[in-house]
Amino acid sequence: MSDEYGFFPGGPGGVPVAAGSPYADPIGPAQGYAPATLNPPGRAQMGGRGPQLPPFMRTNIWPPQLLLSTNSQVAHQTRVYTTGILNQPLNAQAQVVLQFDIPCIVFAMTAAAVNTGAPAFGVVGNGLDTFTINLEHTNGDRLTTQPVIGSTVMGTAQQPALVGGNGWVFDRGSGLVIQLVPLVNATQRIDVAFYAIEERGPRNLTR
Repeated sequence: MSDEYGFFPGGPGGVPVAAGSPYADPIGPAQGYAPATLNPPGRAQMGGRGPQLPPFMRTNIWPPQLLLSTNSQVAHQTRVYTTGILNQPLNAQAQVVLQFDIPCIVFAMTAAAVNTGAPAFGVVGNGLDTFTINLEHTNGDRLTTQPVIGSTVMGTAQQPALVGGNGWVFDRGSGLVIQLVPLVNATQRIDVAFYAIEERGPRNLTR
């Protein structure tokens, strides 16, 4: 029996490749299962394949549209995860890690920076141009591909930067690696905040 996607025994299986491709011939098919190919799929080959489904669909990705559990035993709570650095060497990278103990989805982020060694903190505005930032999942997935000036990806409390689509999903025990580089002076305080929806079960360990 085959489902409409062709993933179960009897389905068409495999990824379509161009005629004449050296990878067009599948590796020997496993007993009753779809054959594998060595040619990874391109964007045009990743559409749905069910008879009742179009290959692709249009959907909004902005603002974020989070996928939340419909289980009546699962509650949702907003939490602001915060961290930062203080008085780190100028032009040297400092790294902090936010640990997520409960499954959650990050949907917005903000930051601010001040010079703690100057009168009235010595920074005009929110200071987002006074440091670089890089974000990674603890599994190695780069959420920003390179370090960039803070104002390019971070927002303010008045106007947070939103994470489009389904947000960034973190399971229990995973974390967010934040790499910061002060650019103006060695007496900067840089704070970052990540807004998340937590999904809580009856005991936080079960559904």
